[in-house]
Amino acid sequence: MGWKLSVPIAVGLLAAGVHLHAHHAISEIYDEERTLILEGEVEAFLLGNPHSLLHVRVTDTGGTTRTWAIEWRAAERLERAGLDGAALTRGVPVAVCGHPGRDPSAYRLYLLNVARRDARAPLGSEAQVQLCARESAPTIADLTLPG
Repeated sequence: MGWKLSVPIAVGLLAAGVHLHAHHAISEIYDEERTLILEGEVEAFLLGNPHSLLHVRVTDTGGTTRTWAIEWRAAERLERAGLDGAALTRGVPVAVCGHPGRDPSAYRLYLLNVARRDARAPLGSEAQVQLCARESAPTIADLTLPG
């Protein structure tokens, strides 16, 4: 009888351990001393906890396209700010500013800010400064509008 009670407890503790281990300190994965700006198109926007994910297709100067996994705030926080899963849909041109992953081959970024952008032209230097200068916010700026 005692072992029958022990099994569910052990399984529960293992599951809790996996969940606790999965949530990491940002500085373990991302270099908070650096920022990186990426311009590309939304591949997917997934609301989730403890972090939401934004997947962005970025083409580098050599013509190679890669999908970056960009961590954002928890779904609850984004939803309180009025964002839902339809806030950024596939194909929307965006610019993102964030902390790059410590492993450059992983193509990861911890998002500080995101903005819709004009796909016809790269971001100007003033817009880049504006994108990274703002404090991290659970909002989407719009760089397609003048001013």
